[in-house]
Amino acid sequence: MLRAIVEEKLYRVYETSPWLSKDEILKKYLKKIGGRFKKRADLLQELINLTDGQRTVLDVSKELRIKGFRVSPEDVFEIYERYRNKGIVRVKTVGRPEIAAPAEAYMKTAIIPAESIVEKLRSVPEVERVETLKDELDKLLTKLEEIPTVPEEPSEIVPSQLVPIRKVAEDVIRIKMSGLIENLFAIDNWIDVIMLATREGDPIVFFSRTPDVDINQANLAAASAVIYSVSKTGSESFERGRVKEILILAKNGFILLRPLADVYIMISLIDRRAKLGIALRDLNWVSKEMEALISGELQERLIK
Repeated sequence: MLRAIVEEKLYRVYETSPWLSKDEILKKYLKKIGGRFKKRADLLQELINLTDGQRTVLDVSKELRIKGFRVSPEDVFEIYERYRNKGIVRVKTVGRPEIAAPAEAYMKTAIIPAESIVEKLRSVPEVERVETLKDELDKLLTKLEEIPTVPEEPSEIVPSQLVPIRKVAEDVIRIKMSGLIENLFAIDNWIDVIMLATREGDPIVFFSRTPDVDINQANLAAASAVIYSVSKTGSESFERGRVKEILILAKNGFILLRPLADVYIMISLIDRRAKLGIALRDLNWVSKEMEALISGELQERLIK
């Protein structure tokens, strides 16, 4: 169900209003969108030309990027929704991502039982997943409470008690089951790794495009926490406000750190050949969706 909520925006199919021709839209209504896209006439014109009642938001995003426009799926969705509110386009249908589902992202997590819960949920009918998840989390919490302060196996890390263990496990499972990372990897070939760590430097979950990524999660999480802490202190000392993101430019690529949900840091490893503007827009979109997942906002949307 979470995956359906996340992907609904990506797989919407829009069509132009039957009461307006494309020529009319391009001549009279193109810039009626308002907001930050109003001055991007070339982008808006190309988007309207691609709006044929068959392409999904994800399809349009990909084609616009091929043509050189720096847009994320979130940008395309926002443009369409602004046009829809003006009566210029409408939602025709929602596509079916399962026909061409994105490749599975590889997940490693310090909360070892969380991986087995994700696998179990896949085999359970969607209507039964909420109760199954509740039961499995209760079992997981019992197991985690029995883990000693110093783990016997170095690969099993108990996150800092500043973040409740059950909350961490729930967040990992929500992110994985949402399909968000798979859809990111499907549209952006330059992002190699997404990792979530606590601000104290505990690794939580690690997503990669391939299974053979050889990175020490504990070192990456600890280094990121130190960089974030120093940057936060410096920003506050100079009265520059909160840190929104930290971009590290290195010889072999980029590292982006973004604080998330008051307790986490989202760490992204980006290929050195990346079109950085597009990669950053995609990561901004993903971080917002993660915030919504972790805060429970998506579940509230479902209830409404």
